[in-house]
Amino acid sequence: MDEELIRKAINGQYDAFSVLVTKYSNLVYGVALSKTRDIHQSEDIAQEVFVKAWTKLPALQKGQSLPNWLLAITRNQCLDYFRKKARLQETAADRDMPEPVGASHDSVVKDLVWEALDGLEEKYRMAVILRYLSGYTAKEVGDLLQITQSAAESRLRRAKTQLKKELLNEMADSRIENKRVGTEFTEEVMWRIVPRIATIEIPVSDVKQSVEWYSQVLGLKAVYQDDHSAMLHLQGGSRIGVPTLYLVETEAPTRLRFVNSHTGITHSVVDFYIGDLEKFHGFLKSQGVKVTDLNLFPGSPHGGFGFEDPDGNALSATNVTHSGQV
Repeated sequence: MDEELIRKAINGQYDAFSVLVTKYSNLVYGVALSKTRDIHQSEDIAQEVFVKAWTKLPALQKGQSLPNWLLAITRNQCLDYFRKKARLQETAADRDMPEPVGASHDSVVKDLVWEALDGLEEKYRMAVILRYLSGYTAKEVGDLLQITQSAAESRLRRAKTQLKKELLNEMADSRIENKRVGTEFTEEVMWRIVPRIATIEIPVSDVKQSVEWYSQVLGLKAVYQDDHSAMLHLQGGSRIGVPTLYLVETEAPTRLRFVNSHTGITHSVVDFYIGDLEKFHGFLKSQGVKVTDLNLFPGSPHGGFGFEDPDGNALSATNVTHSGQV
């Protein structure tokens, strides 16, 4: 099954890669956790592993084990993490920054657990990490490590003989990082991979006039401007995935708008999210902007309305967002 998903992912099918991320996320996370002992750093490292895996998938040899390949990338990422951490510690030492004083009972217990785990051979340590820290069953541990269930159970038994019972109980306790990553992890990885809108290009007749209008009416800020074009972005919205508006001067009469053949309604290409529709509707009217009537869904405060920029480009405002939008 992995081979088919890998083939599809290499061909650019994001859904196939998403399945692989979900399948192996806790394996990668478990390895990172066993190295860093930090749940937040482990999630960051695991995300980075899958982002790198996406770009390097074509280098995966036919028949090569995907889990083992992911583990190799994970170990390299952990090495990079420790190198950066060492550099930061050296910088802190140079600045004579004080070391933290004192430790809680939980942190002492965690240190004892990790010290005990460090004494295990890696194949036993991984089985214990996946079983007790990530919460997998023995069968799932076997599947992830590509061994039989009985072999996984054997590894766990051998690990138990080397660890004190109290430490195993502590590992099963929620105070130790007993955590599995969930669907949010896969969504975060895919958000970093899947294409998002970068720029929306809008035809205008006078760049200077349009920059002033978009700044005054919509609160956009010019980050670049010359005699015939300008790049604008939403103030506070300089995040990856938030589109920039590119105003391009043209003498062509075509503008952004189209008519719904079934309803006769003129639609816009760009929708702006506005929390308070009524207030914004009134503001646009006070500025002399051509607007349509406010259209709300029956029995709901949600809806939208249309308006035009100085060149007749059809724009719209809405207070509706969908899953995955910020």
